[in-house]
Amino acid sequence: MHLSHGRACQGGVFCGRLGEVGNARKWMFILLPLTVVAAGVFLWLHIDNQVRRLLHPVNSLYSGYSELPKHVQGLNLEPFTVVGDGNHVIRACLATVDKSASASSPRQQLVHDRMGNSDLSGLMSVDYVLVSADWDHGVRSALPMAERLSAAGLRCVLWEPSGKDEMRSYCTHGIRESKDITYLIDELERRTGQRELVILGIGRDFGAELMLHAAANEPRLRGVVAIDVHAPLNKVLQRRNIPIWQRELVSWRMKELTGLEPFDFAAVKSVFTLPREKPVLFICSGQKTAETMPEDTYALYTQLHQEQRRLYVPRRPEDPADSTCRMIRYTQPGGTHSAHHDVRANILDDADAVLPAVLQWINEIAPGMRESPAPTRQGIEASESPASSVAVDKDADKNPFSPSS
Repeated sequence: MHLSHGRACQGGVFCGRLGEVGNARKWMFILLPLTVVAAGVFLWLHIDNQVRRLLHPVNSLYSGYSELPKHVQGLNLEPFTVVGDGNHVIRACLATVDKSASASSPRQQLVHDRMGNSDLSGLMSVDYVLVSADWDHGVRSALPMAERLSAAGLRCVLWEPSGKDEMRSYCTHGIRESKDITYLIDELERRTGQRELVILGIGRDFGAELMLHAAANEPRLRGVVAIDVHAPLNKVLQRRNIPIWQRELVSWRMKELTGLEPFDFAAVKSVFTLPREKPVLFICSGQKTAETMPEDTYALYTQLHQEQRRLYVPRRPEDPADSTCRMIRYTQPGGTHSAHHDVRANILDDADAVLPAVLQWINEIAPGMRESPAPTRQGIEASESPASSVAVDKDADKNPFSPSS
């Protein structure tokens, strides 16, 4: 009897343990799919975040600010709108020096001090300068450059490319945003009686990409200044140390959203097609980030003809005090077929020397552009740029776009 009781106890223990194992397996079958789903969601959010950082580059510096400030010391701002590609409303403004101001702004005064008595008569050959910097606050981010340029008498056009208020959901790094320039030039020509204009473009970061894409497709944009050009997005992903398998997922997601893959976001494709007579000034300010490195600028610079390119880089401690240029050895990646280039770069003494260098370059090239006019709208097929509609003051006598203003 005692024996049978012992056996019953052992059987009960065994069945209990068997039940515990069954319960553990049951929980495993429940938790395993949940874990897989959670991991999948986490990975999806991570990939989506990486894509968003690339396709939605928001500058937090201007977060919460209005699109156009009510007043900027030393500047007159004349807002206008143009209807562009796909009925997208381009919000823009003309920025000119405020001649009625009692004093220049600090940025304008700095340019005056730097340029001194330099002969800048060549700038009179320029009708307008299109200025672009950020994707999401195009006008505000370009105003500091416009202030400095206006100190030399240049008239600047600023606009929203436009990520502000998500008028465009995704940034294509100038590929599609560059089409705005055609509509802006159409309006400038319309307001000036369709005369042949000398129009230049100056861009920084995102704006540099935009200007290079525009220069390849818009013959009326006569020359470009590209400051701190962005790297192709596939290279940005590499620099962020994102694993290859994740890059493939990012590429897939990016193509799903925009129809473009990371290697499509490359200004070098447009630089290849730039006409030989269109000059480009490249400037490296010394930034070293995943998005912008000096070699990104060198890669574009080496694709252009000698007579159409110029490059400025910051002074290094080892540069001789009286040096104005230096040779840079640049190796263009290509596996076993890497190419080596000797790049001649002019030297900038400091950050405040950037705009004076830009002005000197424009002063040199602009007179020749006036002597050899660019094509007008009549010379370009209408299919390349549909007519724009505008909302501006139609009083020509008060029109800020008038050539005599």
